[in-house]
Amino acid sequence: MKITIRQDDFDRIVQHALAQKPDEACGLVAGIDSPEGVREIKKVYFLTNTDHSNEHFSIDPREQLLAVRDMRANGFAPLGNWHSHPETPSRPSEEDKRLANDPHASYLILSLAGEGNPVLNAFHVEGGQENRTVRKEELLIIQEGREMAETGITVDEKIDITDVVCPVTFVKTKVALEELDEGQILQVHLNSGEPVRNVPRSVKEEGHQVLDLRENEDGTYELFIKKVGD
Repeated sequence: MKITIRQDDFDRIVQHALAQKPDEACGLVAGIDSPEGVREIKKVYFLTNTDHSNEHFSIDPREQLLAVRDMRANGFAPLGNWHSHPETPSRPSEEDKRLANDPHASYLILSLAGEGNPVLNAFHVEGGQENRTVRKEELLIIQEGREMAETGITVDEKIDITDVVCPVTFVKTKVALEELDEGQILQVHLNSGEPVRNVPRSVKEEGHQVLDLRENEDGTYELFIKKVGD
């Protein structure tokens, strides 16, 4: 399943989740399933986590009912839900998998573990409690009429910095950027923790543009940087 979400909706999810820290934030997503097989998120709902916990969430049932009524009034279908992980990666926890009871829903998880670098992924969960299957779905962020994703960015150079620690991680990234022309794009393969927190921030401080940050299945990340200036 391919899913699209507008940049402004993604930004609103991030801002709401940050405001709810240290608790998990949660809500619903609605839109349409196109004949081409694309799930288009048209509206995001921000609902109350009645658990008030940083490890799990429960959606306020009254707010959920009002949201579903609003979906129907706007001609949208319920597509799934979203919630944040304030301190952990963007992948389903055992609790998330246990509570994912709708095989038709998309489950969006926003990780705030990397300071200043929120990561949003979508998942499909199916099967019984004893044999839950989790599949990562392709999520595209629509920005200014363009699709931004790992398959939609033309990369000019790639480097792997998973074998070094900070501050060498940024030094290697900076050297690689210096070898590029203005406007070219560098893809950086890096570890979680300090690298994913520090390298994007340092790159921005140097004046370059961070295009995207994607979490891999193994917990590493792909950082896409557009060089600005010579």
